[in-house]
Amino acid sequence: MGSRLIDIADEAGVSEATVSRVLNGRGGVNEETRRSVLEIARRRGRLSARQPAVSHERTVGVMVPDLDNQVFSVWLERIEAHLHASGAALLVGMRARTPERERETLDRFLLAGVNGVIMVSGFHARAEVPLEAYRDVTRAGIPLALVNGVRDDIDAAFVSSDDAHAIDVSMHHLRELGHRVIGLAVGDEHTWPVRRKVAAFEASGSAVERPIAFTDFSYGGGYEAAVELVRLGATAIICGSDVMAAGALEGLASVGLSVPEDVSVIGYDDVPWAALTTPPLTTVRQGVDAMARAAVRVALRGGEESRRPLRTELEVKPQLIVRASTGAAPGSVTRRAARADVGTGASGR
Repeated sequence: MGSRLIDIADEAGVSEATVSRVLNGRGGVNEETRRSVLEIARRRGRLSARQPAVSHERTVGVMVPDLDNQVFSVWLERIEAHLHASGAALLVGMRARTPERERETLDRFLLAGVNGVIMVSGFHARAEVPLEAYRDVTRAGIPLALVNGVRDDIDAAFVSSDDAHAIDVSMHHLRELGHRVIGLAVGDEHTWPVRRKVAAFEASGSAVERPIAFTDFSYGGGYEAAVELVRLGATAIICGSDVMAAGALEGLASVGLSVPEDVSVIGYDDVPWAALTTPPLTTVRQGVDAMARAAVRVALRGGEESRRPLRTELEVKPQLIVRASTGAAPGSVTRRAARADVGTGASGR
C-alpha cells in the first residue's frame, strides 16, 4: 500500500496539507480527522505501530494540593482518562502550600505551552488571596477551570460540588435517625467550600443544636474535632472529608465511644477506602467524574474555537452513600424501637 501523503490524504478525504499537519504534530486539525489520519498512516506503514496517537501540542496543566488525600488521586485519574479520550496529555503540579508556590507552578505551565489549566482546590478558594496569577493565564488566552471555589473577580470556568446539598441530605438523614445535637467538623473557615458548608449547616433548621469545630482537613483534625464535638453533646458528626471522618472514628474510640451506637459519623468524598473503615463509612460522594469531564471540556475548548468562552459556573449535586457508621440516636424513639424488635425476635423480613 502506498504511504505517500497523497495516498493517505485520498483515503482520509482530506488535503495533503492536513495530513502533513497531523504527522508533524501541529494544531488546527479537529480530533476526529487527526485520529483518522493517524490510523490510516499507521496502517499504511507511514508510522511505527508504537508511535502514540497523541498531538503533543494538546497538553493541560493540572494542579492538586497533594496526593496524601486519596480524593485528589481520584481527581487526577478521572481528568487523565478524559484527556486521553480526547487525545490530550497531562502535566501535573502539586504541593503548592503557598500562593507564591502556586504561582510558580502556573508560570511553569505557561512556559511549557499548555493549552488549558485545571486547578483543583487551589488558593482561588480563599477570598483574601489575590488572583493576578490566574489572570495571567486568562490574559494569555488559555482556558482556565477552577474546581471547588468560586470568585466573582475573575472570568474563568468554575466547577463545584454542591456543598449546600451535601449538608442538606446529611442533616435530613441524621434527623430521621433521631439525632438532635449534630456537629460539623470542617477545616479553615476562610475557604469557599467551608463557608458554603457552614452557611448551609447554620440554615438547616432550629429543631437541632448545631455545634461547629474548625480544625483542618486531616486525620488529626478529625480526631480533635470529634473529641471537641462530643464534649458539646453531639450524637452525630458531619465531617468535611473522609480523612477527617477516619480521624473522628479514632477520636471517638479514644474517649470510649462506639460508632454508631453512641455517635454517628458522616464523611465527605467517598474515597476508595471509605467502605473499608470499621465501621464502613457513611459519606457524601462527590460527582468527581462528571466534574472532571466538565473541567477537561473547558480546558480543551481553546485553539479551534474562534471565540473565547465567557465566564461559566457548574455545580454538581453529590450523593449520600449510607453505610454502617450512622445509626439511630441514643435514647431516640428509633433506637428504642430497634431494641424492642431485637428483644421480641422481630427481624423485619
